[in-house]
Amino acid sequence: MQKVTIIGNGGAGKSTLALVLGKKRQLPVHHLDQVIWKPNWQPVSEIEFKQAHEKLIAGESWVIEGVGYDSTIAKRFKRSDTIIYIDFPIPVHFFWAIKRSIKSLFLKPEGWAAGCQPATKLHHILRIIWDVHQTTRPYLLSLLARQNRDVAIHHLRSPRELNRFYQTHC
Repeated sequence: MQKVTIIGNGGAGKSTLALVLGKKRQLPVHHLDQVIWKPNWQPVSEIEFKQAHEKLIAGESWVIEGVGYDSTIAKRFKRSDTIIYIDFPIPVHFFWAIKRSIKSLFLKPEGWAAGCQPATKLHHILRIIWDVHQTTRPYLLSLLARQNRDVAIHHLRSPRELNRFYQTHC
């Protein structure tokens, strides 16, 4: 595991897993929410994001977590030796996102962009979770089905499977 992509919907625990895995494997961790959002929830353009993304995936080793623009996912997958797809049922993503937003009133969530408070945009975050589930998820599944056999793919479908992954890989 030298080039690890952690992808999945909001509220999946991608940032936490990335930090733990990065520390355990001594890999630099990159949170795409910190690349795509400027302070106060101002998105960067797709061109800006693609330029930053190119620099990240050009590295010799990394953990990159998040979705970003869909147009960059296939290229990230091609550069990865390990892909972890956290794919819980949609109610779990909603619940964990709401829980994180409440906690963010007291503690800044790991991996979030500066000046972006989850609790202030919870309705927006929940809509993004729904949109990702409806549109990005089918795309991710099709990309994963076409991956090179040399890539280790971990498709985690429940919190229990995520916990097992922690126990065996972290």
